[in-house]
Amino acid sequence: MGSFAIDTYGRHYLEGMIDLYNRQTSFAPHIAPLTAELFIELVEGKSCFDPTGLFVAHDGGRVIGWIHACVAAGSEPHHEPGDLRHRIRMLLYEPQELKAGKALVHEATAWLSGRGATSIEAMHAKWGYPLYRGLWAGGEPLCPAELAHVHLALEVGGYRNTQESIFMTARMSTPPDQPRCGIDIELVDRPAAMAHEPMRQSWIGFEPMYTQAMAGGEVAGTIGWVVLPHVTRLGAPALNIWTLGVRDLFRRKGVAGALIARAMRLGYERGARHCSVGTQLWNAPAHASYARFGYTPASVLVGRSQELKPAQG
Repeated sequence: MGSFAIDTYGRHYLEGMIDLYNRQTSFAPHIAPLTAELFIELVEGKSCFDPTGLFVAHDGGRVIGWIHACVAAGSEPHHEPGDLRHRIRMLLYEPQELKAGKALVHEATAWLSGRGATSIEAMHAKWGYPLYRGLWAGGEPLCPAELAHVHLALEVGGYRNTQESIFMTARMSTPPDQPRCGIDIELVDRPAAMAHEPMRQSWIGFEPMYTQAMAGGEVAGTIGWVVLPHVTRLGAPALNIWTLGVRDLFRRKGVAGALIARAMRLGYERGARHCSVGTQLWNAPAHASYARFGYTPASVLVGRSQELKPAQG
């Protein structure tokens, strides 16, 4: 290992960044291989992208690591679009280059601190997916536990484990049968309307959908789903379930199963032959609901965060 330098992003680094990304994620078929075109469209092209927050470590002309920090609004319906959050959205480096990994975390943290951060989320789902939606584990921005060196650099940099999800996957050789529900419901499918501009931008390049279960004129439950065309390591597109909720009054009546089956059937019609979902590690009822449709645990995903001390003086 030689000496290394750290610079801010420029497209002349993009080929090396993409090569590192694809090698580091080759074990994870539900992480889409990256290309320059996808990076420019789904990351660089968004209004919250700031090249000064993306740091590249290089040694002898070879990219050995990169980290992407951003200040962006939350990208979920309940987030206020003017409420900006400080986040590290991506970190990858060569496992043997521990000093570079640590230095990248330091640079990103300092950059965010200089922009007023008092709390930083690192590879965390709390405030949504402003940049890598549809590329990383189906849309879940947490870091797979298999990338131990990435967790090590974040841990040493003061970022503690504050979220754990289980990433579950399934194959669809045929669409599932639509199960009987314990109550009369009507399933209604529609494009997912974006509540605000940051949420809309986070979905650029995709067609997210909602399916609602209606019971007696009331919404009993909702599932959000999308077909991901870029997960080419799988050999066919994947359906990703990005939200699922059933109102308390209608639970334990088969509503969740009806919604999951409906999303899978519609995904199959659109060419999906694989499925994925991320849900909290503690959420055993959700795990059981997905397991009935062939989903099995594939990886533990970890999110981290750090509270910064106020500046003195």
